[in-house]
Amino acid sequence: MTKQIMVDGIVRDATPAELAEINVSVDDMKTAKNQEINAWRADANMSTFPHAGKQFACDALSRSDIDGVANHVGLFSEFPTGFPGGWKALDNSMLDLATVDAFRALYAAMTAQGTRNFNHSQELKAQLAAASTPEEIAAIRWEVSRPVEEAN
Repeated sequence: MTKQIMVDGIVRDATPAELAEINVSVDDMKTAKNQEINAWRADANMSTFPHAGKQFACDALSRSDIDGVANHVGLFSEFPTGFPGGWKALDNSMLDLATVDAFRALYAAMTAQGTRNFNHSQELKAQLAAASTPEEIAAIRWEVSRPVEEAN
């Protein structure tokens, strides 16, 4: 298969050496896009997640708090002393978490969003593997709607 290139305003078939250079460039672009997909996923995992019709923060501080409560619940089967009985949503409302099972549902929603993010990254990486031109690579973007669940 020949590839047409433009040199000095003239379109012609690329030489084998030029094709090799183009392929290296495409390979380099694929490597960079793969790293970009990984960064998009990391950002998505540290943003928000839906639960009970609300959005909840999952930045480093929020994730640390959620994991701290989860670890305590895992070790002692109860909330830590002083637990406020709820979790603040992005709209500043409090989600009632009167039971450990209610907290587990919140935690499950967070991990489900992480799974959705992983699956989306794998879909993008499949598109990347199939891409063969700089334009196809550049067109790969992290565009996902984040569904807000129905209230439980």
